[in-house]
Amino acid sequence: MKDKFILGGYTEDSYTPHNQSEGMYVATLDTDEKKITDISLLAKVDNPAFINYSETDGKIATVLTKDGNQGGVGVVDAKTGKLISTSYLPKKHGSYEAYDAAKNLYFWNELPYTVPSYISIDGEHKVLFAANYNTNAIHTFKMNDNYEITASHTYPIEGHGPLVEQDHAHIHFARELPDGRLIVCGLGCDKLFIYDVDFDTAELTLKSAFDAKPGFGPRQLAIAKKTNYIYVLGELSSRVGVVEYNHETGKLERIADYSNIPEGYVGHSGSAAIRLSPDEKFLYISNRGHDSITVYKVLDGGKHLEKIQNIKTEGIFPRDFSLSKNGDFLLCANQNTNDLILFNRDTKYGYLSIAQTGIKHDACVRVLEATDFLA
Repeated sequence: MKDKFILGGYTEDSYTPHNQSEGMYVATLDTDEKKITDISLLAKVDNPAFINYSETDGKIATVLTKDGNQGGVGVVDAKTGKLISTSYLPKKHGSYEAYDAAKNLYFWNELPYTVPSYISIDGEHKVLFAANYNTNAIHTFKMNDNYEITASHTYPIEGHGPLVEQDHAHIHFARELPDGRLIVCGLGCDKLFIYDVDFDTAELTLKSAFDAKPGFGPRQLAIAKKTNYIYVLGELSSRVGVVEYNHETGKLERIADYSNIPEGYVGHSGSAAIRLSPDEKFLYISNRGHDSITVYKVLDGGKHLEKIQNIKTEGIFPRDFSLSKNGDFLLCANQNTNDLILFNRDTKYGYLSIAQTGIKHDACVRVLEATDFLA
């Protein structure tokens, strides 16, 4: 069987010296040979550092840049690889505290323009949702039937947290819940926000706000489809929290949280990506700094977690990863060593083991399973 993954990342040399990436790629996994056999260009796009696709219509939403001086969002047709729609943000200055893993140093990152850090797409209602870390805002975009962006809205969010990286709200995630509401992560302000969405106009109305623990730094979510539980990835705390979503009230309730890195580890680490297995019995998290994948077993119908494994990614700064179609492999991108690593996954017990290392690919920061989508 041949499985497919879409790879997104940076195309500029400023992120990776001598970067050869030209945009969005497709990685082919031969599940019989247990290895990636091909990586080919899907779309020539500038800095598609985050992508998501619509399951119904062959369209990929991406963040992007233009001429190295303006950021925005776009829609790519997966069959042709063409960028069919774009919307660029005003050239607003952005700056934030960042961490250089290669030098083990914090630094102040000054940006002459701003680009979202997360994007998602609702193909049925023709709406894009984007989270802007640099300018602390949510963006929404309304599209017509041809996926041309016809209107946009920006929702600034105020707030900060106790850590140096939390000088502002730093919005890092915006995606629909199963009931159609939008859930948003404020990494810098330690909050989760839930909004009602007017799909005719792409406008938002705040429904509720949830306070994470100070310094937790909510970055991304894994949203269960079979239960009401949501797993909250804390980048700054390197922890994962379990919250329960009430569909009737639109509110969240805290259940528990767990450390993603081994007890006693004192080096810098920030959790980066989170995925549920297809059967929702196991949870996977990547850790930048500790450079590992942590595996949790999901207990009590989704309410609690048990850490069962922590395995190294054989590279530096594992930014993102994805499970294969049947959940029997996991493909992870090590951003700072410009390579991918393929793990075998035990679908019954959840454990990972190395299948293939040293898969070269420059500046990859997004891995997205897409076998059926690309069929």
